[in-house]
Amino acid sequence: MKYIYQDSTELPVQRDFIEDLKTFLDITSRVIPLENSIIEIKCKQKEALHELKSRIEGMNNFEEKLETLLRKLVNEVDIEDIIPCTNAVLQTCSENLGKRREILKTECTKIENETPDKYKKVEEEILEVLSRFLILGIYGAEKRFELSSSTNGISGKMEGWVSGLQYHYRLTFTEEILTVEKLLGNLSLPGWARAGILRKEEKIKMQNLSEFLITFLEYDTQRNVRIALENKKANRKFRIEGGDHRYFVYEDDKEITADKELGDFIDMESLARIPEKVQAYFRANICTYTLSKVFLDEEDAISTNQIFDCLKVVAEQYGVIVQECLAKGHNKEEITIKMEEADGTRTEKYIARAEIYTQLAEVGSEGIEIAGILGVDSRTQVKDKKYLIV
Repeated sequence: MKYIYQDSTELPVQRDFIEDLKTFLDITSRVIPLENSIIEIKCKQKEALHELKSRIEGMNNFEEKLETLLRKLVNEVDIEDIIPCTNAVLQTCSENLGKRREILKTECTKIENETPDKYKKVEEEILEVLSRFLILGIYGAEKRFELSSSTNGISGKMEGWVSGLQYHYRLTFTEEILTVEKLLGNLSLPGWARAGILRKEEKIKMQNLSEFLITFLEYDTQRNVRIALENKKANRKFRIEGGDHRYFVYEDDKEITADKELGDFIDMESLARIPEKVQAYFRANICTYTLSKVFLDEEDAISTNQIFDCLKVVAEQYGVIVQECLAKGHNKEEITIKMEEADGTRTEKYIARAEIYTQLAEVGSEGIEIAGILGVDSRTQVKDKKYLIV
């Protein structure tokens, strides 16, 4: 399947852009109200705490001024008989205000403890809504995958980042253990071994590592890999690192590829196929993916309520393609793409500008701003196309 504009030039991203755009509109209309509800909860908390703390401060000021006033009156009258009365008044005031202060402080603590529970649930809902979109809907993102294997099974994570936006996923896999054979197929590496019947000599021997276990794996979109493997007894360990047809092999901390004799026995062409095999494994064996964190300019976008700003980053990307669709399309009121099958058959898919604007306008001012960035509001133009050049 090939995705093209109406003038038959290819889209810069080979994906169903119309479907991605519809998904983006859907998650925008769901996420922004959720984030606004968190902001409202936090504002109400702030107002309630401010009101309570103001009352406590007012009591403190009253008590302080009352004591100052009574001490002044005692000095003016200068009669010892009124001192016990003064002390009784101050003590009664202190006791009563002290009880009220404790009640108000308890209310403050209760609000501070209960409020996070209210918006934490909403934060989890935001992550759930974004989860299905960010993993594939962000164009041109750099990604890094990690996999760790232990007796408890296989776990992993994925990080993606583009234009200051960063997102983290937790990954689970279909298998409980991962062997070299399952990931890479047959793999043999050279090593020194003592051999001979009459006289033992150091000779190079190829060892089949197919049954070794993968304990750690790292892979990124630049096709760099780092793999740690060990035998079942965990007394022999190897590492393979590299990318772009340059690979380094280690046994424990000794680099095999640096050994001129051993290095000649390493099949570099086989190692060069590792990134392709790793990518295929991830595609076939990731069981679940769960969004765990979102950052914007290295700040937690969830806790700092910057998800709307994250959506604007995505809108900048999508806005470039929207404008290209309008420029290269026949109907300037529709965003249209063509899908070309392997046999040359073409079908069109589109969405109206008015439909996009209406859906976003229902969200409120934030939605209208997103519409402007996308370029579906005639008063707004996409100013910068750099986000797609990655």
